[in-house]
Amino acid sequence: MRDRIRAVFIAAITLAAAVMVAAPAPASAVGEKVAIIVGPVGGLSTSYRSMGDRVATAATEAGATVVKAYTPNATWANVKAAVNGANVIVYLGHGNGYPNPYGANELTDRSNGWGLNTSTTNGDADSWSAGTLVYCGERALLGTLTSSDGAAQRNYCGGNDNTDGITPAPGFTMVYAQAHYAPGFGERYTQSTPLTTLDEAQQRVRHYSSPILSLGGTFLATAYSDAHEIVSRVLTGSGTTYGDLFRAGRGYSPSTLSDMAHPDSAASRVWVQQTTISALHFGEPDYWYAFAGDANRTPGGAIGTPAPPPPAPPPPAPSGPAMERLAGADRFATAAAISAASFTPGVPVAYLATGLDFPDALAAGAAASLSGGPVLLVASSSLPSATALELTRLRPQAIKVIGGSSVVADGVLAAVQGYATSGSVERVAGTNRFATAAQISATTFAPGVPVAYIATGRNFPDALAGVAAAGSVGGPILLTQPDRLPAETSAELNRLRPGRIVVLGGSGVVSDAVLGALAAHTGGTVTRLAGPDRFATAVAVSTGTFASGKTVFVATGVNFPDALGGGPVAGGLPGPLLLVQTNSLPSSVAAELQRLDPDRIVILGGTGAVSSAVVSQIQALLGS
Repeated sequence: MRDRIRAVFIAAITLAAAVMVAAPAPASAVGEKVAIIVGPVGGLSTSYRSMGDRVATAATEAGATVVKAYTPNATWANVKAAVNGANVIVYLGHGNGYPNPYGANELTDRSNGWGLNTSTTNGDADSWSAGTLVYCGERALLGTLTSSDGAAQRNYCGGNDNTDGITPAPGFTMVYAQAHYAPGFGERYTQSTPLTTLDEAQQRVRHYSSPILSLGGTFLATAYSDAHEIVSRVLTGSGTTYGDLFRAGRGYSPSTLSDMAHPDSAASRVWVQQTTISALHFGEPDYWYAFAGDANRTPGGAIGTPAPPPPAPPPPAPSGPAMERLAGADRFATAAAISAASFTPGVPVAYLATGLDFPDALAAGAAASLSGGPVLLVASSSLPSATALELTRLRPQAIKVIGGSSVVADGVLAAVQGYATSGSVERVAGTNRFATAAQISATTFAPGVPVAYIATGRNFPDALAGVAAAGSVGGPILLTQPDRLPAETSAELNRLRPGRIVVLGGSGVVSDAVLGALAAHTGGTVTRLAGPDRFATAVAVSTGTFASGKTVFVATGVNFPDALGGGPVAGGLPGPLLLVQTNSLPSSVAAELQRLDPDRIVILGGTGAVSSAVVSQIQALLGS
């Protein structure tokens, strides 16, 4: 079996589509023990440890004692010592549930359990094939490994003497967080990978939860980065049923709740939810939240007031795409709102660029898509409160400030120093906008990129749609003069040697002479994507890049700020970004929306940028 979690899961990683519910007022949990396991997940381990620390803070505030077993020290011996006697166990790490794409047989020695370190000396390396990670499955948890089970499990998961299982406290709660298959979701690194079926999701939750229920526990799983909230509710809600604790969580959606009897545990149910996290699995619905156990039981094992049955299925939804608007009070707040709806805390990097001009943020957009982080906007000499609040929530590992000190002052650089969890705050800049774009590319993209996009550095509309296109294929956006290829851009293209080059916009914005000069920088084609106006150019970019678009982003083409934060998110899904008039839907855009036939449309900016009339026109066009 190959490693389960890849970088896309950061970028993952993710913000819940549902409304966050505040935790109840803390009650005493003195005497309760919370064990937090963070398995090795390679480059994601730092962000996973940060999520574990948030759980620890919530548990401590509720009065519990916390024991941690974090990679690189999350070996079986250390984890077993941590979880024995624990009232709540939280696992963050590689998932290996069943069914999965890697084998037709359920291998219970290695599935439905935890991915752990084989040794404390291998760092956070997470390769099962190289022997740095071991999947300790349900037989390890139950202490029923035998000599016929896997050698790695016998060596690293407690041996084969049938006595080395875990012994949590009676009535314990098990919380799986960010672990593949635990809430039912699958692995979708390409949009062509089929969505998880309801049966697959239910079976995954059934198998993952079976050893937990056998040990007398209750199973909860989430991919919403809210394990700390779940633990707080469990510790402070001793008289609340698990059914009600589940209903208070992110991701709970009565209309999508699926319920079945647990095949392996009398009186237990399996609940799964099909909802959407915009930054995961191309913005398409999957199973991000799950419960298994007796919904009428309370933490610690008492029987509470019976939980009502799940609601009846809702009537069929109207046809047409779901419509969503992401907006704030100003350009800074809009960029923050887009980030908040798209990224979970612990992103590897956040890009900060001036919101008063377009070139630096546009060039940063493609890099942000590749790196799995947002583009946020700042003022020239101050950090807007909306941006500061989003950085507080995001807890990025690193921050990159785009542009020189005349664009973003050194004072802003100093002001954001404390927001990067690694302490890494760096400025990426050149002597002008062309050199800055080249420097962004040089610090992000390796030679041999499949494609490089070229846009004019003198105006914004053509490059707005190009950010989504570049982000979708892992290429940079570089800037040019209308009639001359800048030396900085030429030098970066020489380094990149892209497989092909795409010019954004007509000959009036990037001349044929520049097109000809670009041919020397690639062994492939140099093509132009353009239309008779900015709206049609965005359509040309979409048709030339996206065969379909399950999620389509729409922004005003009259001004640039709202699209700056949306382009990187669109590129990461991937999906196109189209431009509209404030009060009307251009005919070229209408035709492209019909071709794309999206399931979801995200409007960027408030009604002053994209009016309600435009939203109504789109709904009428597509049958919403």
